[in-house]
Amino acid sequence: MQIKQPTFPLTTAAFAAALRTGHGRAMQQVASHGPNGFEDEITQACVSCLSYDPQCEAQRAPWLLSIVDRAKLSKKVLRALEAMADTSLPENHRDMSHRSAILKELASSGSEDARSLLYRSLVRLSHTSDVIGVDQILALDGVDGLIHVARQLGQWLRTDPDFWVDDCPSEQFDSLTGIKGGLAALEREAAVDSDIANYLAGMRRTRESRSASSSRFNIPAYTGDEIVAHVSKNLGDQCHWFRRWGAKAASDHLDTVFAALLASDEPEHVKRLLGCFAQKGVPRFDSRLLPWIAHPDEQIRRAAVRAVAPLTHGELRQAAMRLLAAGELANGVSLLVNNFEAGDFAICAEYLEPLHDADQAHRLVGELLDLCEAHPDAGASHCLLYVYELSPCSICRKRA
Repeated sequence: MQIKQPTFPLTTAAFAAALRTGHGRAMQQVASHGPNGFEDEITQACVSCLSYDPQCEAQRAPWLLSIVDRAKLSKKVLRALEAMADTSLPENHRDMSHRSAILKELASSGSEDARSLLYRSLVRLSHTSDVIGVDQILALDGVDGLIHVARQLGQWLRTDPDFWVDDCPSEQFDSLTGIKGGLAALEREAAVDSDIANYLAGMRRTRESRSASSSRFNIPAYTGDEIVAHVSKNLGDQCHWFRRWGAKAASDHLDTVFAALLASDEPEHVKRLLGCFAQKGVPRFDSRLLPWIAHPDEQIRRAAVRAVAPLTHGELRQAAMRLLAAGELANGVSLLVNNFEAGDFAICAEYLEPLHDADQAHRLVGELLDLCEAHPDAGASHCLLYVYELSPCSICRKRA
């Protein structure tokens, strides 16, 4: 596919897409042409989280507020946030955290109304122990914010025995300030504040509970034979922890699991055993693995590709070409990383098209980046432009 350069002024669709992905052309549009006609799109981006992965990507709020300031929309955005706070809506962790981040930026710019609204946004999600607004209040007000948060957590803990707390607020405070003073500040305050004392007691209980549970389940202690037996005896266990086991297991234990994998024709068993090789890959190539690469179950195909991707073998290169031709782009590109030949970037470019599913697009651009980094060449430019333009993730775009 042909990658087209953006043209200014942006269309409404192009501007909305730039706000969603975080492309800098959104700011270019406002700086050069003003916000005319795009005020609603900018406001909506401040009340709804548009980031693909807000936990991993850089905070979107500072960038958005730079656009808001340039467009002189601070009051309009604050009114929209106030309206959201006064409206009964289904809880959405991502949107609520995003609005708290926007409020923190507005408050940092001097808005007392935004500060007040941010403190109101410190809420607990229903039927969980997840709390919105903690990080933003700590970043805004330091030790005073920490004391306010700990007091509220202690109050919730007192009224709900199922609520639990940990030491994340004090650790986050230490990370923000660069000094280890959060816990000490709370302990001093606890002497005169029973709610904070209650929070600290709950935090210690959580710490002790986690320590006890971690000692009961020692993943690295499993042998290869025990892993194989676990698959047969625990049909309801998806065995996601096999990934961690395989990353640290000794080669003889991995060989035991590998032998069981090759001998099995049961898809569910194979899928879980493949998880043991998700990080290191299988010890060696065996043609008996090839049918799993083309299995009807997408999860099995993906697990099989991940397990054999570190290997170099002619049959794996052939499998990569078949996958590309069948539209399995991410799996095909993954197998090419260690089975690359000159001209493969051009082959990949022939198959590239926009993917409407964000998760599929993210996986594909990740595999393309691995391929480009493993084989730096001018021929990779088209694949890199594809990543920059169509990745839903700003981290991948930065790598490109």
